[in-house]
Amino acid sequence: MQSEQLPFYIGRYHATARLGSGGMGVVYLATDERLNRRVAIKKLLRNPNSSNADERIRREALLLAQLNHSNIVQLYDVVDTDNGIALVMEYVDGCSLDRWQKERSPDLILKLQLIKQICSGLTRAHSAGIIHRDLKAENILVDNSGTIKITDFGIAKNWQEDSGLTREQHVAGSWGAMSPEQAQGKPLDNRSDLFSLGVLAYRLLCGQNPFGDNNSPYVVADRIVKQPHVPPARLAPELPPQLCQLLDLLLAKKPEQRPINAAAVATELEALLSQLRGSNTSFTRTHSLTATVTAENFYQHREQEAPRWRRLQIAAGIVLGGALGVAALFAGSSMNWLPATEEPAPSQYIAVLEVAESHEEQSMSREQRLLRNNVHSALKQGLSNRDGLNLISFAESHKLHGQPIAAQANSLNADLLLVPTLDCVRSSCELSLELLDNDTLAVIGNRSTRLSLDEGLESRARALHQLNRLLPDFPANGAEQSLQISAENYQRYLEIYERRADELHQPELLDQMDALQQKASNFAPLYELYAHIVIDHDLNSRAAEAVDRLRNFLQRAPAALVNTPQLLTSELRLAIHANDPSRAQALLSRLELILPDKARYHELSAMYQDQRGNYDLALAEINKALQLRTSYAYLIIKALAETRGGDMAAANQTLQEAIELNSDHIAAVSLLASNQLDLGNTGETVRLLSEVGVDNIGSLDLYNLCLAYYIEKQYSEARGCFDRVNQLSPKDAEAYLYQAEIAYELNQHETALNFARRALRVSEDRDDWEGLLMQARAYAELGQPEKAVENLIKIRRDAPDDLYTNYARAQVYITTGDLLSAKAHMRKTLEHGISPIWYYTPRFAKICSIPSFNDLRQQYPGLCGGKGKNKKKGNSQLALNGTQE
Repeated sequence: MQSEQLPFYIGRYHATARLGSGGMGVVYLATDERLNRRVAIKKLLRNPNSSNADERIRREALLLAQLNHSNIVQLYDVVDTDNGIALVMEYVDGCSLDRWQKERSPDLILKLQLIKQICSGLTRAHSAGIIHRDLKAENILVDNSGTIKITDFGIAKNWQEDSGLTREQHVAGSWGAMSPEQAQGKPLDNRSDLFSLGVLAYRLLCGQNPFGDNNSPYVVADRIVKQPHVPPARLAPELPPQLCQLLDLLLAKKPEQRPINAAAVATELEALLSQLRGSNTSFTRTHSLTATVTAENFYQHREQEAPRWRRLQIAAGIVLGGALGVAALFAGSSMNWLPATEEPAPSQYIAVLEVAESHEEQSMSREQRLLRNNVHSALKQGLSNRDGLNLISFAESHKLHGQPIAAQANSLNADLLLVPTLDCVRSSCELSLELLDNDTLAVIGNRSTRLSLDEGLESRARALHQLNRLLPDFPANGAEQSLQISAENYQRYLEIYERRADELHQPELLDQMDALQQKASNFAPLYELYAHIVIDHDLNSRAAEAVDRLRNFLQRAPAALVNTPQLLTSELRLAIHANDPSRAQALLSRLELILPDKARYHELSAMYQDQRGNYDLALAEINKALQLRTSYAYLIIKALAETRGGDMAAANQTLQEAIELNSDHIAAVSLLASNQLDLGNTGETVRLLSEVGVDNIGSLDLYNLCLAYYIEKQYSEARGCFDRVNQLSPKDAEAYLYQAEIAYELNQHETALNFARRALRVSEDRDDWEGLLMQARAYAELGQPEKAVENLIKIRRDAPDDLYTNYARAQVYITTGDLLSAKAHMRKTLEHGISPIWYYTPRFAKICSIPSFNDLRQQYPGLCGGKGKNKKKGNSQLALNGTQE
């Protein structure tokens, strides 16, 4: 490449010195004579051998223009001359990181601070969808103040775009620092840069490349793709163990095994820095200056011990690669010698079925039930991380517990079914695992083993062993992780799991899990179970305790679990329950990268959008899940989104599809009953739920049944029903408020006031929007309109503008005498689809004689007992104002 004679001008920029050169051009030091400042100019010379060089540097300019950050070299201008294109960039008065390291002896704290700055720059780039793809010490500048600047985005790209600019028979990147997936030509995301960051950090901290310094790029790339890196403690024994673990995670072969993003790495680094600053230990260096062990020695020793056929395989790869020509290898700082792997076959879905009937369960002893739970826990672990398999969540399959295999198969729509059965005699049980084809229900494999009732961890290990033998075509993805729990504590966990649905004793179970966490904090399933119980208890009791309790529990989780699906999913449930949209969105972004089952991700995303009131977005997300797998559970979620979005006809059609898959399950009947309630067909609601049986319906269905009796003016039945709700959920203020409504309509005013006082008492310590809304209704009943309206003002930003909230507001305003506000909120609910029958109560009777309500009465004749019905589409937010996973 020929450079121009210095000094010279590029536009208004006066180039006076050459700073360096690279594969795409020359970098000059220049002066911006208009602004009187020094700049760096990267000039691309015309290259007849590259068909897209101009396009590359233009794209680099477009990417840099998006990245205004203190740790990324800033772009000032683009100059297009007859002799080529030039990028005018921030001049960094300093040197590259590799030169900086050679000229200095920085301590560990300073090195970690520099790596943290690189993470900060990467976080900004990745947040814009941009991956660097050539992150190495030569492309990191350090200025005289110690500030890091990431430069050379020449082969960077937006990982969400498919530009094709790097598809000239090679893989872009520098062979010594690229990730395994980049070396093989696979699709990349931000975690590819994290691998390169790991190589860079390893060199900075250990003084050597983690894959040795072999002169052959073929050998180094083979190590990157196939062989483990040298453990950092071998080369730098002074490094803290937590830092070695972080380097190991960054250099993991598979992207999903690395940290979720650069921000997570920065968080870990800051935690290490805090420990080091508070320590009296001095870390003046991080690697031994006299060590005789080198990374290259490590690999040479491994290769000497490797089987002869393995060494021949490596040698053959080098010979064949060499035949392609070294010139082609290094063209454009890229390579084409590693074969791209074939596109993997789509993963198959597998579901674990529970086929025991209720009477069979009743005949099981407590020890046998615990063993059954032990087996299910083992199967969940063993199926959650297998190549080519996606496990359908136990939460979905467990809801079909006890139904015939054919019904469960239709509902789950898996490819494979796993049926575990236990045949117990005295102190042991025979475990049989049968693998079925979903379409034919034919047995295609089976294994069995004898398990002891009193050996929890041993029985778990045996179940996992049989599972591995049953599924040889779907190997476990990585080594099985230790449970990190003692046999005694594992038994305690199983006992809590067995009682997880015991609503009356859930607070006690949560206390026991708080104590168990102190002894087994690294046991990941504990966090999943805790989130399930605490949120289930909150929805059943409406006690509003879940947010603080679950947040405290999750904050005590060790750093090793931070990026596990169990903890991230639990944190997502917390964020949704706490109405924290920014946190929920961040967690969904992390889960999208690590969850192997994309349908599961779309299901979680739909739940989040539904909770936010974004019903169109919820519908779009669950439809994506249904495209991957038609499932009864997904159809129910879709019907709920349609219902809440106001499209009752579509919801009913979706429910019919669900019923065709499974006509015996309660979920479709439950939603149909709540839809009928909102449409004013209260008799149908009573019929549907009564046929199922009061003892067989959930707490929300029981609540809907109570409301149906209330609207039907069957006050005796309604009171008995609400009494049952109060027994199950003593902190449910709304049940007391409806009891007050009934007493008011029966002219039992003192009784009504007593119920209103109870409602206020159980909700007065709540500051969430729903608790404040309940307080407002109680204040209205107690004749304190100022406090009632004050609470409504407090929640106007947080409460959703939906049917449920507006109906409660209408109740407050009609009670306090603010008829104009009551009318406005009544109109909103009627437009959402609520039946006018909801306002045919003594509380709202006054609207029938007030002229200002004439227009509303004409539009909705049923308001005052007329025969007309509201024909608009409706939703069930009033009747069904919360969902459970």
